Amino acid sequence: MAKAAHHMGTYHVRARQIREQANASPVTICWRCGLRLDQHPPTKTGRPPRWTAGHVEDDNGNHTGHLAPEANTCNFTEGARKGNRLRADVPRYSEVL
Repeated sequence: MAKAAHHMGTYHVRARQIREQANASPVTICWRCGLRLDQHPPTKTGRPPRWTAGHVEDDNGNHTGHLAPEANTCNFTEGARKGNRLRADVPRYSEVL
């Protein structure tokens, strides 16, 4: 299975480095909301939040752009919002007919 465009190239190496650096310091803050990991609420499943490498340039399609520490709760929530916005802009089949 092919990787998504934003996961090709050196993404996985850069993302691992970001996560390792974030996990090494308890004062790391989430670039999106400015909170430390211990200040984030648990996930919807009750698990503690964890660090991910968030794309700082979310809306411009820059898949090789800058990554920064981002709590998974912030990262995945924003990803869902972006996907929902994109889907809302696509005409429904019944609207095309």
